[in-house]
Amino acid sequence: MNLNPVVPGVFHFTTINVAAGSTLKFSERKYHGPVYFLASGDVTIAGTLDLSGENSYGSLAFTSQRVPNAGGSGGFSGGMGGYSGNPALPGNGPGGGAAGVAGPGSESVYGAGGTNTSNQFLVPLIGGSGGGGTYSNGSIGASGAGAILIASSTSIVVTGLINARGGEAGSGGGAGGGGAVRLVANSITGGGTVQVVGGSGGIAKANGGPGMARFESNNQGGLNVTGPTTRSVPYLLNLPATGPPTIIVTSINGQTINANPFSFPDATISSSTPVPIVIQAQNVPVGTIAKVYVFSEAGPDQVINIGPLTGTLASSTATANITYPQGGTRGYVKATW
Repeated sequence: MNLNPVVPGVFHFTTINVAAGSTLKFSERKYHGPVYFLASGDVTIAGTLDLSGENSYGSLAFTSQRVPNAGGSGGFSGGMGGYSGNPALPGNGPGGGAAGVAGPGSESVYGAGGTNTSNQFLVPLIGGSGGGGTYSNGSIGASGAGAILIASSTSIVVTGLINARGGEAGSGGGAGGGGAVRLVANSITGGGTVQVVGGSGGIAKANGGPGMARFESNNQGGLNVTGPTTRSVPYLLNLPATGPPTIIVTSINGQTINANPFSFPDATISSSTPVPIVIQAQNVPVGTIAKVYVFSEAGPDQVINIGPLTGTLASSTATANITYPQGGTRGYVKATW
């Protein structure tokens, strides 16, 4: 929308109108953290707000197809599926589903569904976590749905759909966890629909856990909700003072990695010896050790520790050396603290 808020993810409006027949999509491909829509006037949602997680894709034919998916903004991606002897990974996020493993019974190969770790107050505001990857065929776990707070000084009228459903599983990957939707206004009416359920899996353990819908108003006119719901009078919004934690790769072997959209390959490396990779983080605690996951066409998966992060909470960096095999390689970086 070409908006540049002072605090990332916190948007200030006079009125909000999502027209019938239109869809406003929230994806971590564009913005990773939860979204806050604040209006001094009326909010009308006659169309669709889509915070759903991406579905799992099916079994693979090539190693290079192991590409992460994306959650809704505020949610988390699914875990990479195992392939060609490489192990599966759990879903991302605090409630990420366990990866599929070899074991007795065919169900062990399934990734577990992701969950949503929110409390009934939706403070902090957090979306669903991703499902675990399947053991053997490369099927990634589905991603979790996102998280949104919509607050109006007057009224919120929903006659359309707010879709915060977790992604659907497929071919053994776990489904994504449901998202979080918090509405705050003097009046919340309209008879529309809010979905915060988890995605469906092929078996019970692969189902995604539900999220939470919370409505805070002095006059609530009955929305149709799929998933857990809690209601109250309005509370303080507890808005963030900074943007969400982010961590990116900024350069490989001295070559700058550009921002979205990426192309493949982003960089060409002509070296059989280790080359430096540099990461930059924002709002991640100094001292955190991140991990770089490297998936190559002509070599086993690599998981390299990088860090500890040095600098400040607002901006920190770390460097590690990685040997890339011949052929195409994809990778991503994540941190847990």
